Amino acid sequence: MTVGGYGYLKNKKLGCWRLNWGIGLCLAVICMAQSAAACRQALVLAVDVSASVSTREYELQRDGIVAALRDPEVVDWIVAPTGSEVEIFIFEFGNRTYQWYWVNWTKITSEAELAAVADTVAAVQRNRESQSTGLGDALLAGADALASRRCAKKTIDVSGDGKNNVGLRPQDVQARLRADGITVNGLVIAQQDIAELSAYFHANVIVGSESFVETAGGFEDYARAMKRKLLRELVPKFAGVME
Repeated sequence: MTVGGYGYLKNKKLGCWRLNWGIGLCLAVICMAQSAAACRQALVLAVDVSASVSTREYELQRDGIVAALRDPEVVDWIVAPTGSEVEIFIFEFGNRTYQWYWVNWTKITSEAELAAVADTVAAVQRNRESQSTGLGDALLAGADALASRRCAKKTIDVSGDGKNNVGLRPQDVQARLRADGITVNGLVIAQQDIAELSAYFHANVIVGSESFVETAGGFEDYARAMKRKLLRELVPKFAGVME
């Protein structure tokens, strides 16, 4: 597990051995199928830390993610289906050139590994305040991070308390997201004008036939909303969560 990193989340170019046609090709296909089956979901959490987010609100987001990852229901749905793991990547974003990662790709195979991720997030301190909200560039960074994963499902969770106001528009990267088979879900944080911001996320941010927008009535409600959002993604045919 690695913490901290500046700039876009670019992928390394991966080299590969040239396989003899026949047996080598068959082995490659089998290995790819097994790899995809072993990872049922690659999950990116993208957290808005632009200037509209105060230090207290930053901490509420961080602590809300920690609480959700430690919640027994969430733990059960991430860890219990053994042999089909979830991989997690978490980063914060602001303007178009600022993405700072909290947790590098971590495959969760036990409660201890998930607890370690939660502990890592709990120790995160605000790196710096970004003045703008670059939703489009954050989604592109999430797509770049997901490009190296071989999972049955790829998801970006993007939290925000405002609309894009710098760099790429979120709708500008939707074609790339769809081509890569990525689902984008939103978590809208607002106490006023929540319907307007939710409509903006529905129209411009989320991607995929099963995508959705979860809402938090302010940062104090973030932990509840994050838990519900994770369960909506992890639980097959999610029909609701008892509060």
